[in-house]
Amino acid sequence: MLTERYGRLNLGALDTDPKRIAPFPDAADRAAWSGVSASRRELWLNEAERWLDYAWPALKASARIEARLTGKLSAASDPVFDRRAVLGKLVIGECLEDEGRFLGQIVNGILCICEETTWGTDEFPVEAGHEVHLISGETAALLLWTRYLLQPRLDAINPAIGRRIKKEVRARVLNPYLDRDDYWWMGFRPDTRVNNWNPWCNLSCLTGFLLAEDDPEVRDRGIRKVMTSLDRFILTHPADGCCDEGPMYWEHSGGALYDCLELLRSASGGAIDIYDEPIVRDIGSYLYKVHIDGPYYANFADGDAQVAHYPDVIYGYGVRIGDERLQALGAATPAVIRDYPYWFPLPRFVRNLFQARPDASGAKAPYVRDAWLDRTQVMTARSSEGTKDGLFVAAKGGNNLESHNHNDVGSFIVYADGRPVLIDLGTEWYTAKTFSPQRYEIWTTQSAYHNLPTVRGAQQRVGGEYRASDVAYACGDDVSELSMNIAGAYPPEAGIASWRRTVSLRRSGRAAVEVTDDFALVEPTSELAYTLMTPCVPREIEAGLLRLDYAPDRFVTIAYDAERLTFASETIPVADSRLRRNWGDAVYRILFAEKAAVKEGRRILRIVAG
Repeated sequence: MLTERYGRLNLGALDTDPKRIAPFPDAADRAAWSGVSASRRELWLNEAERWLDYAWPALKASARIEARLTGKLSAASDPVFDRRAVLGKLVIGECLEDEGRFLGQIVNGILCICEETTWGTDEFPVEAGHEVHLISGETAALLLWTRYLLQPRLDAINPAIGRRIKKEVRARVLNPYLDRDDYWWMGFRPDTRVNNWNPWCNLSCLTGFLLAEDDPEVRDRGIRKVMTSLDRFILTHPADGCCDEGPMYWEHSGGALYDCLELLRSASGGAIDIYDEPIVRDIGSYLYKVHIDGPYYANFADGDAQVAHYPDVIYGYGVRIGDERLQALGAATPAVIRDYPYWFPLPRFVRNLFQARPDASGAKAPYVRDAWLDRTQVMTARSSEGTKDGLFVAAKGGNNLESHNHNDVGSFIVYADGRPVLIDLGTEWYTAKTFSPQRYEIWTTQSAYHNLPTVRGAQQRVGGEYRASDVAYACGDDVSELSMNIAGAYPPEAGIASWRRTVSLRRSGRAAVEVTDDFALVEPTSELAYTLMTPCVPREIEAGLLRLDYAPDRFVTIAYDAERLTFASETIPVADSRLRRNWGDAVYRILFAEKAAVKEGRRILRIVAG
């Protein structure tokens, strides 16, 4: 797409003047920086002042040994990420204040990072084996934008600081990028489906070729390669625009694609522009289709349910594609200083200080009533357009080999008045096990801890062949529903002949979510259980009726067939801090089980707001 439309351009001649291609002014532009609102100025200066006496942590080999032995990646990664986050916060503080108070610590941070043997956490720091990946790329971008923002001040201390940054970025990121075609995330290997790594890493490399590469021929080769690799991301992305990694990862997939396109557009004086392409527009509009309310998003796969997105990315993307609903979501998204996940995207935080958009306090998200993403088979529906009030449901078909996959074909979530009622847990903090062959030993990835049936003790399996079939979506004023056969997501030992699950939002009368399971088994069994996951304490108020309180004086009821099903629940204490941030100190697993052996049947759950 990019190479087809713009491959004949002389990319080495693109504008590399940072003052023209940067989405924000440098610190020398005191008129601009003095115009930052008092509240934002106070927020960032208070944050920067916390680190004036920061003791830059050593990167200990023993910590990497511990991470390798225990699988707890944070032992090695935390000091690496902390160094970068602190540097970024100090840089913003200095740009705002312009008194030199933070410069000493900024130079400490720059040199600490430049002296690291490798920019990463996986490699053992004995010799420099430079690789292009998320950490090395983000590090390069952080240093280059630091140099752009503060170059005269750094040069006044010693011009070698800026030269060192450019030297390290070329050696550690740009040269390996040019020399290698076998990084999986580039998408150059046959039959490779890439994910958020592609635009995320390419963004860092594109930044480097524009801000650090002085040779026009090398710059042309690098930018051309970036465009070719981005084309692979666009080509293999689900054609409905859905980020099947979940909305948390959108900021690094669709959001990073936007950042790449903005740099290309700026550097080319507007000549490189693919915002009119349907797939680019759909990648942007996806985000409000899965937005529930406030920080809550429909979080299938590894993503968090509560996401602090970058409003400048959402709003800017909406402006470029002319989508008022995406602009509205961006305007309604508050700008916060995040301590997670890991990275410190300096250009996004700074751009946010200068982007003109409506005040979040008076802005309103679009709250679209219905959305259907046909390739990934994700449905979202709410009671009424334009409001969080009432019920919201999201359901999915798809397969069990999606990016950041959970075994969750046929699962669904329900929110009431924008609050979680029936949930997808998301994931715990990543460990070595998360990305190992033992991934599906982690409970949050298993179908038994999603809103799904378990038959004869058999859960869904991982693999692209384990998928929904005969998928049908229907949408109307009275009913929106997704129906599918999920039998193919289970192994043969489950003994399922067919299992048709239909998830419906019924709006007429008293709004309700209905989940209907029509099943036929090969042989009768009583080993049949239906799981529901919830952050609300389940209470059986009468036979066949549960109550879940999601807020003071706010609740939903769940009606089930008490003649055929038993009810039980278990409390699961939440020890993991990532899960606790989303759900609190405990979640609850509701289990409905068949009272007698059955071979076929129909079971209906009806969820109604109280």
